Amino acid sequence: MKKIFKISYAFLVCLTLTLVSCSDSDNDPAGIANTKLSGKVFGTSFTAEGGQSFTSGDNEISVHITNIQADCSSDIFDYELEVSTYVKPEVGTYNDINVVFNKKGVTPLNYFQGIVEVVKITDNEVTVKIKANSTSDNSVEGVFTVPFCM
Repeated sequence: MKKIFKISYAFLVCLTLTLVSCSDSDNDPAGIANTKLSGKVFGTSFTAEGGQSFTSGDNEISVHITNIQADCSSDIFDYELEVSTYVKPEVGTYNDINVVFNKKGVTPLNYFQGIVEVVKITDNEVTVKIKANSTSDNSVEGVFTVPFCM
């Protein structure tokens, strides 16, 4: 009986060590990379550099991210390339979210199967992680922080 107990105990210890050693604190439960938001927008390489967020009339936060330096003093209609979305004003992961790929002069592309994680919200900024892969020409993934504009 003691031998079975020792074997069972040893097995549980090994199993626990295996599970702990396989965990990775850098993995995101939503499966979104912890790298700077980047990808392609209408076939053009895109790396997030600026943008802004603000409240919308539907108790949501409108998030606009562009590949140029931009902040609350910028006009979102001046962005050459943009990735935008609407999220709830609370930390959490949201599936099947509309992520819009926009290029000036081209009809925007709505991708309704995006994953957006609101990582942090303060009075001054919003951090989101986005994963949207409509096509090879419209695909972004990563994390970015934009100012929260009043």
